[in-house]
Amino acid sequence: MRATDAIHHIATIGMLLLGTCHCSNAFSFSHRRLTRSSSTLSLPSSVKSTVPSSTALSGTTVPPTESSTVGTVGNGYLPVLLAKLAAHRRHGKSWIICPNADVDKMRQLSAMDGFGEALPNLELVPASETDRVEELLKETDALLIGTDDVDSVIDPSILNYLLDPEKCGAMKRVVAMSRNLNGAGMGMFVSASRRAANAQVWDNANAEAYRTFESNVRGAAEGCGADWTLVRAGTLKGGACGDGSAENDEAVHYPQYLAPCFYEMTKNDIITWQLLFDCNVRGVKLTRGDVAAGPGMRAVFAATGSDYHEGDSGRCGVAEAMVRSLEVEEAANVDFGVGTVKSREAPSEEEWGVLFRECLA
Repeated sequence: MRATDAIHHIATIGMLLLGTCHCSNAFSFSHRRLTRSSSTLSLPSSVKSTVPSSTALSGTTVPPTESSTVGTVGNGYLPVLLAKLAAHRRHGKSWIICPNADVDKMRQLSAMDGFGEALPNLELVPASETDRVEELLKETDALLIGTDDVDSVIDPSILNYLLDPEKCGAMKRVVAMSRNLNGAGMGMFVSASRRAANAQVWDNANAEAYRTFESNVRGAAEGCGADWTLVRAGTLKGGACGDGSAENDEAVHYPQYLAPCFYEMTKNDIITWQLLFDCNVRGVKLTRGDVAAGPGMRAVFAATGSDYHEGDSGRCGVAEAMVRSLEVEEAANVDFGVGTVKSREAPSEEEWGVLFRECLA
């Protein structure tokens, strides 16, 4: 390849990756920046480096070890949460492709305390650094794909680039977030709530694009010898650590989720409903296949509702299910949905084992 052709190739790939990681509608809220000098942070001792005993292993599972590497691509808040959770779960390396302009914002979101304390095994890779991306792909065991924006799916050219067999010889599992596509509980009320209250309500309007995306994911994964998992979601809500204020004795704080600045970035009232959702709806339910329904006639209450509603999926629950599915043999080459359960506490390690067993048995 001539030098000029090589430069053109690198520039083209860089633009493709930037296109993949563009800021979605859900990532464009005004926000106040929180900064402090950066330093590194040891992994929490409470996080086990071994897989739960309830989880079955095979050659295509990717349990967290010192050598396991997990990559993330997408746009919006969900990919940042995925990458942070993979690092927090003690995978040897978790990396995520970032738009150059959003590296600082993503660093804040992925911090353990909201002020720049970084997990030492989490790497934010600017999309323009294609050489580093390709270097990481060679050792990557699993790829996580997710987007917040209901109008966006990953372009097939990006999937083919990231899952090129010549680039990713170690790839075992590809986990992609899709949507509930069966059409149940949808209709005019849901579409109206999206127009009037929350532009990120899932109303099934982009279902055909997601069906094509699912087919592309399966094809690209199989092309590089990897298993695939499709994790279905409805309207994404919440995603951060919850109320960590010292004056709230009943608060349940989860530092492995997005930092508190998420609530400032998504705030459009005195109190953000995203925070209220995270405080009220930590519970998760898993359903095998594409069977979950939307909110139906209650869509007007569900659009920005902070209590349990049919058709909602918590970002934290979706991200946990995606990251944890890497360790579950039965999650290979299947699809399942993630819904919500009203609870102030997230599922425990043991409860996640039960959720997967009951869903995928």
